[in-house]
Amino acid sequence: MNKRLYVEGVGKLFGGFSAINGLDFGVDAGRVVGLVGPNGCGKTTTLRCIVGLLEPSAGRIEINGVPTTRREARAALGYVPDYPSGLAELTVGEFLDLVRTLYQAEPVYDERAHALLTAFSLESRRKTMLVALSLGMRRIVSFVAALSLAPPLLVVDEVTAALDPEAVIVVREALRAAASHGTGVLLATQDLHFAERSCDEVILLSAGRMIAAGSVDELSARYQAASLEEVFMTALGKSGSVDLKQVFGAR
Repeated sequence: MNKRLYVEGVGKLFGGFSAINGLDFGVDAGRVVGLVGPNGCGKTTTLRCIVGLLEPSAGRIEINGVPTTRREARAALGYVPDYPSGLAELTVGEFLDLVRTLYQAEPVYDERAHALLTAFSLESRRKTMLVALSLGMRRIVSFVAALSLAPPLLVVDEVTAALDPEAVIVVREALRAAASHGTGVLLATQDLHFAERSCDEVILLSAGRMIAAGSVDELSARYQAASLEEVFMTALGKSGSVDLKQVFGAR
């Protein structure tokens, strides 16, 4: 299977603090892979190393077989950050046009953008400035721009953050549609329900290290769990923790 992303032995140090350490995984064409873990486990740091916003302290990252230090690699990915910032005075339409120009996208980009804006009920907001949109809507616009490129690799940080339930459903359908046409998708999320329904493979991170990886079915069997939520708690050693019912029932 065509490898869209290859990560080998990747680590990142901030001073003496190891944010991520020895990560090994990949994303194949047509697959949706989820990075799942608690706050501070290294999800965002991992994604920022992959898209070139941070330089890894160790290891190797390739996109479509090309090291991320090369322009061809970065041109082969679409990125949706957890908090889109900058260019706030542009309208939705101007932002989409800018992305199309910077990436020298094919004409079909406009068709995809129109279809996605319509699916998200944002087509009527084309002339609205980004600064006037909610965080959730700005994230959708960023998602529309990245996905309209139909990149070999799509990287999405905190995929459901600030989105309403309807938008979450459209995002899930759009990611699956992109994957069905060969895009490899890597997403970071704390939404276990979304990951369980959307991902072909889940990678569990804790304290910057991978503690488990596999399909939801494989992980459920390995940890004898009925859901990804149970897998998550068991893998992190959180099962059997404080009984909150007992705490609130205390006198």
